[in-house]
Amino acid sequence: MSSFAGRMKEYPTLSLDRFDRENLHARAYFLSHCHKDHMKGLKGPLLKRKLQFSRTVRLYCSFVTKELLLSNPKYAFWEEYIVPLELESPTQISLVDEASGEKEDVVVTLLPAGHCPGSVMFLFEGSQGNVLYTGDFRLAVGDASRIEHLHSGNRVKDIQSVYLDSTFYDPRFYQIPTREVCLNGISVLIGNWISQSPYHVVWLNCKAAYGYEYLFTNLGEEFNTRIHVNHLAMFKKMPEILSYVTTDRRMQIHACRHPKDEEFFQGNRLPCGCTAPDGTPLRIISIKPSTMWFGERTKKTNVIIKTGASSFRACFSFHSSYSELKDFLSYLRPVNIYPSVIPLGRTLTEVTQMLKLMCRNQSDQAAFIYKPLGVLKRNRVQRPTQGDTKHTNTHTDNRDRCSPQHLFSDQEEETHEHNDNFSLSLSASLSNHSSQNMDSCLPDTLILQPEQGGREQGDVSTNTKTESDDLILPSELEELSTSQASQASSDFDIACTPESKVPRPDELSQLYRKLASGEEVVIRKGSQGFA
Repeated sequence: MSSFAGRMKEYPTLSLDRFDRENLHARAYFLSHCHKDHMKGLKGPLLKRKLQFSRTVRLYCSFVTKELLLSNPKYAFWEEYIVPLELESPTQISLVDEASGEKEDVVVTLLPAGHCPGSVMFLFEGSQGNVLYTGDFRLAVGDASRIEHLHSGNRVKDIQSVYLDSTFYDPRFYQIPTREVCLNGISVLIGNWISQSPYHVVWLNCKAAYGYEYLFTNLGEEFNTRIHVNHLAMFKKMPEILSYVTTDRRMQIHACRHPKDEEFFQGNRLPCGCTAPDGTPLRIISIKPSTMWFGERTKKTNVIIKTGASSFRACFSFHSSYSELKDFLSYLRPVNIYPSVIPLGRTLTEVTQMLKLMCRNQSDQAAFIYKPLGVLKRNRVQRPTQGDTKHTNTHTDNRDRCSPQHLFSDQEEETHEHNDNFSLSLSASLSNHSSQNMDSCLPDTLILQPEQGGREQGDVSTNTKTESDDLILPSELEELSTSQASQASSDFDIACTPESKVPRPDELSQLYRKLASGEEVVIRKGSQGFA
């Protein structure tokens, strides 16, 4: 559920996904997709009146979002004020103050968000820097690197701020199965059920009006059928979806909805009230796609869970997982990250602090720690495996650990230990990206530790540290710089130069001390000493 108030700090004269309160004064509006929590105030009388008296205020969105919005009569008045924009086509927009005539130009680019039909992210470029508003989105690991307009030439654009869909920015949702994995599990379950007889029927208990079209089209294709839905008007200009849905109730797969869905199903009835023509009782199972329910489990679980005699839950997400979000942010490296959603069970302060660790300034300080000569050689940074995120999060603990499970389970898997620090680790969710497979088994904090195996000749064994002593504190630098081991190490052999001599130990000690403290080192001409 979006908690975004509608305004961005960099461009406060425009409003996104919020159309009430202070947003009534906006010079332009942007709608990322047609889900109700992003449409607050969109049909309000005050906004409607503003539009009637304005010559410049417009609503910008994708073409699909426009069609979905106008398919609802309650939003028909927007038709003359909507400006649909092409995906991945930068467009300059003038933000005009109609009272003073003041104008600000910004370039906006719509990027695919992967959340539901028509959903987009907005990239704004102007005098206040580049700002990305994600809306609701789901991108897989590595997808950001394939979005052309996030790059300038071969480099990632300098992103000042990201307003992030942080729905699952919580280690409980470390790894969520891809839609392909969930589709496979649902397909197997449906195929086994409806193949038994024409009276075996499946009800997809889908709560949102949009977003499940991926399931409808793929299930329709696989089983050569159509999915029963309540209405077709919203899809009338989307033939790629329309050909897989129908209002004909004589289908074996239903996604129809009713205000009292649960009550209907308890009586072994479909929400649409469909019955067999010959009166034979229907055998119905329900499948409820969801993610939050899985994250609330206290034990490791699977993609498909049987929750009752004829009911199942399927882990299906419209939002990026914790590991996918970390990959996305570590690739863009924005200066600021603002959460648009507060994860369940978290506070705004908690999620804001967690996201600060992924900001460019914080990450750079964590990733690049200056060490004086003599420390760098004997300590190395433990690098994550290929594909891991570049930045670190010190809040991650053993909730991030994962292990493969089976695709189906009649009940939640029994475990010998009840681990309160549960991570969402689901079957078949392991992808080819090692960041999803391995991140949970690695610490997210930056670790400095001795190199394994043999040391360079001249290193002294007394400098060996345990893992708990790996991190070198500033207070230890002076001691390290003056240690005889560092001075004797072959790391510091001095090349022979005409008229040169080997520095004395006290001269080296003085040099290391100055390097460690950042003081300027001056070599006096005609002298072998250091100043």
